[in-house]
Amino acid sequence: MNAPLQPPAAAPVPPPEAWKQDEAALLTMLEEIERKHGYIPHQIGDEISRLLEVKLERLKRIQGKLEGGVRRDVQAHVARWRGEEGNLIMILHAIQNQYGYVPRDVAMELSRELGVRLARIYEVITFYHYFKLQPPGKHNITVCNGTACYLKGAAGLLNELRSQLGVGEGQTTPDREFHVEVVRCIGCCGMSPAVVCDGKTHGRVKPISIAGLIAGVRAVAAAKEAKP
Repeated sequence: MNAPLQPPAAAPVPPPEAWKQDEAALLTMLEEIERKHGYIPHQIGDEISRLLEVKLERLKRIQGKLEGGVRRDVQAHVARWRGEEGNLIMILHAIQNQYGYVPRDVAMELSRELGVRLARIYEVITFYHYFKLQPPGKHNITVCNGTACYLKGAAGLLNELRSQLGVGEGQTTPDREFHVEVVRCIGCCGMSPAVVCDGKTHGRVKPISIAGLIAGVRAVAAAKEAKP
């Protein structure tokens, strides 16, 4: 393969490697060359066109693989529940069980497969709190906000979680490590306020204890990963 051609020495530009990695740098380079010279040299235009064609072809192949997988998954779920009353909800349950949430591209494919408006699918998703629109975190922290826990300070626990993790109710940390959710009751009113971390219930939790709970979850996860 021929080495990428350099632009004229009179117009300093980023090295060719940047053309492949940074579209913003590419546009800036082209604007600078055109501003100084009034045109884009053919050899540079040809090389950029070639690189863009290669990148576009790779993206098309990836997109085809993704769409093919999504379509097969949705068709399998639809076939399982076709003809059943209330099948939309059951299909959405199956999708969430598979992905951990309902991805938008999957919802769009489901809309096409069932011939149902996408808005109708989202009406169902948003009506039932069980369904999630964002990928869940690796670790789930659930705060009980039933009457007993609410009166004993559940709001303070949520505030501390927001302070420690930077996210609140129904949100997931940007690194997808933690997801915070709130439920009406977990049946542990005698140990309110209660918090459940990855399935383990903690009672009479105070805001000052939240940092320790998070550290404990991380420590358990690290120990599991360290095992051969």
